[in-house]
Amino acid sequence: MTPTLTTPNNNAEFLSSSRNRYLYVLLMLLVISSGVAAVVLVAISLKTPQSPVFILFTTIAFLANLFAYIMLRRGHSDFVTYMVLAEVIAGMLSTMQVEFSFLMFNSVLAVVTSAVLASRNVYRAVTVFLFGAMLVLIAQSIQQTGTIDASVPRITLLITLAILSLTTRYFTNQAMQAAQVAASSANLLQAAAATGEIIGKLLKLDEVLPQAVELIRERFAFYHVQIFLLDEAGENAQLAASTGSVGQQLFERRHSLPVGSRSVIGRVTSTMQPVTANDTDSFYHRNELLPNTRSELALPILDGDKIIGALDVQSRRYELFTAEVIQALQVVANQLGTTIRNARLFEEQETTTRDARRFLLESETNLREIQRLNQQLTRSGWKDYLETGKPVSGVTVQSDEMRATAEWSTTLLQASQGRQSVTSQHNGQRIIAVPMMLGNEVIGAIEVEANDSVQEADVTEMVNAVAQRLALSLDKARLFEESQEATAREQRINEIVTRYQSVNNVDELLRITLQELSQSLGATHSSIRLGAVPVASLNGEGQA
Repeated sequence: MTPTLTTPNNNAEFLSSSRNRYLYVLLMLLVISSGVAAVVLVAISLKTPQSPVFILFTTIAFLANLFAYIMLRRGHSDFVTYMVLAEVIAGMLSTMQVEFSFLMFNSVLAVVTSAVLASRNVYRAVTVFLFGAMLVLIAQSIQQTGTIDASVPRITLLITLAILSLTTRYFTNQAMQAAQVAASSANLLQAAAATGEIIGKLLKLDEVLPQAVELIRERFAFYHVQIFLLDEAGENAQLAASTGSVGQQLFERRHSLPVGSRSVIGRVTSTMQPVTANDTDSFYHRNELLPNTRSELALPILDGDKIIGALDVQSRRYELFTAEVIQALQVVANQLGTTIRNARLFEEQETTTRDARRFLLESETNLREIQRLNQQLTRSGWKDYLETGKPVSGVTVQSDEMRATAEWSTTLLQASQGRQSVTSQHNGQRIIAVPMMLGNEVIGAIEVEANDSVQEADVTEMVNAVAQRLALSLDKARLFEESQEATAREQRINEIVTRYQSVNNVDELLRITLQELSQSLGATHSSIRLGAVPVASLNGEGQA
């Protein structure tokens, strides 16, 4: 069953269970006493004749008590209450003319039972009837004796019964009120805990706030519920979620209230304390879209010691917000503060994760581009190096004789093209070839004719390790040679420029330039022209 703010049924069940326990104990005593009395009377009547009417009355009382007990076990507490009241009243009336001690016991039992079990109207009727019967008995006693002395015990009993009845009823009412407050508080806290549990499972802020206001309105049966959140400057409380069509209208017009204003939201966001207001208060300003509001409560939503918003609830009932209601709703507001903080942290984490994923993808793309460029540079660098006519593009050692060669065997080609080690047999000998890899680029291959006494895996592992290190060393040597060549070219250029410093004649400058370039580059023909290009040359009618 969903707990709500209106809890008379729950309170009634709680109080009914307490009353039933008293009724159960009383019935057990009545069943036992009437049963024992009936058995004793029957046993005595076997030896000494007794009044059959009295025995029959006792037996009927026992059966009636037993029937009432069965009915109480089945849940008919109201019916059993009337039966017990009728029995104790009948017992009191039946002992009015007998010994005073029986009258005192039965009258006390009747008064206490009616004070504890009876409803207000039944209690009043029973009290009037009992005290009227006692007054009649006192009047008859005074009339028979002609003096009040013989009636003093009954008058004292009447006063005692009046005090006992009022006292028992007062404490019974106090217990009922305390039970109602306890049941209401427990139910409110249960509703607050259930609401907080549902809200706490949500992680996205745009889901938390709308569901929170709807849950609070449903669980506590409020007229209207809304949540305000402070802006970044902390100067205005902006509506973040609101219930119903009215809430949608307020949300669409971007409803907000200044912090510190006379409104309940302005006051709660400035004082950080709960603020209640009724429609009769002088400072209260009624919202024209919520004409049925009779009372309003605003509670601070805190994140630690910092206020981040306010929970606003409105009711059609006047002065609804008691201390118990405020306490329960403050629990919900505190849970809202925690949930909002978690939702914001979750959104920040999601944003950070998305940015990190984007940066990772960009880094991977950049890394692949760098690797591609390095591979391209390596490929073009070695291509240019080998095409410059270097004297050595490969060597072969055979029978302790080393010779330069540029020929590729089938095994070398397979290792280079397949980018992996290759093993083959030639003239009964085992040949192992591995590629020389520089990054992802193949710059050559190594071929070894291995002795059969050495394991193939060991040979392959060793040659691979040597090939890897050789590739790095070769690339360093190539880069060193290229840098030395670049240095030599720069040095030759500087020498030519230095000779320019000592010449002031144009013809001499041109002669020196052609002479130096021819010597540096090994050119057999060189020329320099000065001035604008002739028009005839542009039209293809002349040549240099």
